[in-house]
Amino acid sequence: MILLAMVCNAQSQSEIDAEAGGFSGKTIEFIVPYVAGGGTYAWAESVLPYFAQYLPGNPKMVIRSKPGGNGSKAANEYSEKAPLDGSSVLVTAASNQLSFLLGDSRVRYDFSQWRPLLAYRSGVVVYTSDGMGVNNIEEFLAMPDRHLVMASMGPTSDDLFVLMAFELLNINVSSIFGSPGRGSARKIFMRGEANMDFQTTASYMANVKPDENNGKAVPLFTLGSFDDQMNYIRDPMFPQLPNVFEVYEMVHGEPPSGEAWEAWYSLLRAGHGSLKLLVLPQETSEGVINAYDLAIKRMLNDREFQATVADRLGKRAMLGGEEAKKLMQDRSIISDKNRNWIVNWIYDQYGVRL
Repeated sequence: MILLAMVCNAQSQSEIDAEAGGFSGKTIEFIVPYVAGGGTYAWAESVLPYFAQYLPGNPKMVIRSKPGGNGSKAANEYSEKAPLDGSSVLVTAASNQLSFLLGDSRVRYDFSQWRPLLAYRSGVVVYTSDGMGVNNIEEFLAMPDRHLVMASMGPTSDDLFVLMAFELLNINVSSIFGSPGRGSARKIFMRGEANMDFQTTASYMANVKPDENNGKAVPLFTLGSFDDQMNYIRDPMFPQLPNVFEVYEMVHGEPPSGEAWEAWYSLLRAGHGSLKLLVLPQETSEGVINAYDLAIKRMLNDREFQATVADRLGKRAMLGGEEAKKLMQDRSIISDKNRNWIVNWIYDQYGVRL
C-alpha cells in the first residue's frame, strides 16, 4: 500500500495511461499547410525530434508539406479526414486563423473541431536588403525615394499583418503576389528580385540571421509581442528592434489611433502575434491526448530543449495543456466592426472579395 501511494504521487493516472498507449512501430505525420522553408516548417523541424524522443514507443516522425489555398486546403482535408489514432497532427499558422476569422469562402474547418496540444507565439521581423544603404529603421524612413518590392502569398494570407502595417506606417511596397510560402518569398529576396521581406522568428533565426550577420539583410522592425497580461511590447527575441506602435510614432509624431489602427491591432491581438498551433481532432481518445500532453510536458522541461530550441524561439513562446487551449479559444475573438473594416480594406486595396 505504501509503495502504491508513492507511485501514484510520482506519476498521475493519466500519465500511467499515456505510457501504456504507445506508438511503437508507427509513423506520425506532422501536416504543415505550406511549402518547406518557411517559418511553420522550420518550427515543426525544431520540435519534431523531441516528440520522437518523448512519445511512448518512440515512433518515426515525418513532416508532410501540403500547401494550397493559403493553408486552407490542408486544414479542410484534415478537418474532414484526419485519423483519430494520433498518427496525424496538424500544424496551423496565422493564415489558417485569418481565413477563419475573416470568413474566407474557402474555409470548411472550425477551430472548435480541434484539440490544441501545443501553442507557439511567434514573432515577425520585417527587414530590407543591404542594397538600400541603410542600417536601421530611422535611416530607412529618412530615405527620400524608396522603390520597394516584396514577394507575397497574397492579402488573405498571414502576409495581411505586414501589408496592413505598411499602410499604417506609410511604407509603399509593390507586392508580387503568388508566392507559395514565406520560404519561397525569402528566396526571391535573396536572389535580389525583392528588397523587402519578413519572416517569423523560427525562419528568421534559421535562415536570415546569418545574412544579417554578414550585412546582407537589415532588420527594421517587428510586429511586436504581448506579455502574459496581454500588454503590447517589443518582441523579447528582438529587443533592439521597435514594434509597430513605436514606428507609427516615428512616422506620424503621435501615438496610433483611428479605425485602421484599431482594426490591425485587434487582428494582431486575436492572433497573439503570429500564433501556431499543434492540434488533433476533438474526437481523439483521451489515452492518445494524454500521451501527447505528457510528451509535451517533458519536452518543455528538457534542458537540451531549453538550451537550444527555446533559446532560438523564445523561452515563453511555447505553451502546452490548458494554456494552449486558452490561446486557441482567444484567437477567434474579433469584433464585427473590425472584421468588416479589414474585409473592405482588402477589397479596396487589392480587389479581392472574401
